[in-house]
Amino acid sequence: MSYLQRLKAAAQFILSRDLDVEKSSPLDGAEFGVTASLKPHQVEGVLWLIRRYILGVNVILGDEMGLGKTLQALTFLSYLKVRQMSPGPFLVLCPLSVTDGWVSEIANFCPKLRVLRYVGDKEFRCSQRKTVYEHVKQQSSLLDAQSAFPFDVFLTTYDIALMDQDFLSQVPWHYAIIDEAQRLKNPSSVLYDVLEQRFVMPRRLLLTGTPIQNNLSELWALMHFCMPSVFGTSEQFLSTFKEAGDPSAGWHL
Repeated sequence: MSYLQRLKAAAQFILSRDLDVEKSSPLDGAEFGVTASLKPHQVEGVLWLIRRYILGVNVILGDEMGLGKTLQALTFLSYLKVRQMSPGPFLVLCPLSVTDGWVSEIANFCPKLRVLRYVGDKEFRCSQRKTVYEHVKQQSSLLDAQSAFPFDVFLTTYDIALMDQDFLSQVPWHYAIIDEAQRLKNPSSVLYDVLEQRFVMPRRLLLTGTPIQNNLSELWALMHFCMPSVFGTSEQFLSTFKEAGDPSAGWHL
């Protein structure tokens, strides 16, 4: 089976299974604690995330800036907590500049989600880790260790994820969201390697309004991060989906 045939087979499998997932039930965000009124495209986006989660497929939400990717992602996490009764924990990695925005949207629109903003100097983060450890220790009698965490959403930055990887890589993240995911466009970067090789986060969602900034290699890096077993090597991808300038560029896309 060729690389392209493998991709087509994977897509056909997902689409065929998609038909088996319940689609008729309307999305009622209020049912799982969402106070915002979602726009039609956001409703469809959340339903799509739910279907892909049920099928075990990691995805990229590539809506343009201003279309509410953060709200869609938080609505989905609220669904996981309330409807799926998932104890989490959920990891959100983002630039420092948008951490306050995430906290604000959670407080305003998804108040059922408990968020820990893990941002600050070394001493402050050490204090936060001690608080987490003590809480988990107190709850150690619970059958499900994950439910012992004192947060649903653990919000931090890429840089801190690298600095504190020894701590964060020990946590069994039920779901991970990478905001401004174009930061992962270079698969040779330390960030890409650490997240892919050390972090326990089999279920992943990438948020980016610019999945391609310069070339198809960047798109492959994001898709491979989501589903490495499906998208193979960059050489396979680029030989199938030609680079810009080639007469057959993008004809498969």
